[in-house]
Amino acid sequence: MTNQPVHTTDSAPTSGIRSPLAVWSLVLGLASIGFGFTFVVPIAGLVLGILSRRREPEGRTMALVGIISSAVMLVGTLIALAVGLAVVGGAGVIALLPGIAA
Repeated sequence: MTNQPVHTTDSAPTSGIRSPLAVWSLVLGLASIGFGFTFVVPIAGLVLGILSRRREPEGRTMALVGIISSAVMLVGTLIALAVGLAVVGGAGVIALLPGIAA
């Protein structure tokens, strides 16, 4: 019996995230849907998704889902803000200020 080292070839693929920007875009896009209307989270998801589509070709699908979900929530937030401002209106804002009679 000889003490020779045993050489094995590892054919299993290495696991790991190959496209972290795409993953973060997807997570932020879904988080913006789950946590409601904000400005920062959808913008960050949109930027990361666009960067990922350019830099990481293997994560294009995740980046696309992140871009779409972030864009939908950003547009929804802007629509909700516009509707809220329209409801309050110009005279409504003045009436809300203390010390000013309408």
